[in-house]
Amino acid sequence: MKLNPTQLALLGLLVLGSSLSGQITRSTSSGSHKDPYTPVGGISVTPTVVQPGVRPKMVWRIEYPEAVADLSEIDPNGTLTPKQRVDLKIRVMGVALQAGSTQLPAALWVRVGATSEWELVFYGRENDVKPDEIIFEKRDVVPGTPIDFSARGQSASGSWYNTHSTAGSDLSVIGMVSGDKVPDYAPAYEQGRIESFMTQFLDEENHVVLGPRDIIHTFELGSSNPGDWWFDMQDIVCMTTLSQPRRNNENRTRLELRGSSSSQTGSSATVDDKGKIHRGRRDESGR
Repeated sequence: MKLNPTQLALLGLLVLGSSLSGQITRSTSSGSHKDPYTPVGGISVTPTVVQPGVRPKMVWRIEYPEAVADLSEIDPNGTLTPKQRVDLKIRVMGVALQAGSTQLPAALWVRVGATSEWELVFYGRENDVKPDEIIFEKRDVVPGTPIDFSARGQSASGSWYNTHSTAGSDLSVIGMVSGDKVPDYAPAYEQGRIESFMTQFLDEENHVVLGPRDIIHTFELGSSNPGDWWFDMQDIVCMTTLSQPRRNNENRTRLELRGSSSSQTGSSATVDDKGKIHRGRRDESGR
């Protein structure tokens, strides 16, 4: 029986697909990951026409996507520092800040670069959270650029609690990747007081379960003392997904970075909340 190259490639894909426990496999020559969780690769067959009695040689190459540890370092404070150029997307997964039965708002800032301005990316209560909505996106972040997160909560009287940030040594914010254990100083997780939006990210032993390129940051906004019974590290939770920039976008992103670098003010302070935070996730400057 003769098999043409197309039939051989299809056969190879079927065999390859079955060996990956149901994962979707694509054949590509570029090696560029459009889906960060999908392996890519290629298949070559010789000879191209198989005669009776001839044993063909089939070679396939599988390239698995890199994980968080390959793309970025995460220091104990939760700061992300890319090892290579990356794109990043951030979502807020939940807010659980309240006084009694009254939901309270929380605000989240992101800073890409130690001398860049903090950007207000979210302000809202539990009902304002849309987990599928990307609230912040940055492309082509160069290696060595620290990425920090900062948050604070608002009391029922309208005053603001202290700011907690990955830019300093603060036990009120944790950055975790898949497989990490929630620290013992967050007793709510050990006592079963886990918010519903967090259960999807934890196994029975309170180890984090995430995608290979995801990082989750959880904040405690009402206290700076881990000994307080309400210190639950679930007041606001955000997730960052890293990916590798597409090669054909390199020139465009370089031009964008070159144009934007001259407009940075170099402020290292968190955006002042006095009169600037509004529902709608923006401040008065329009960022």
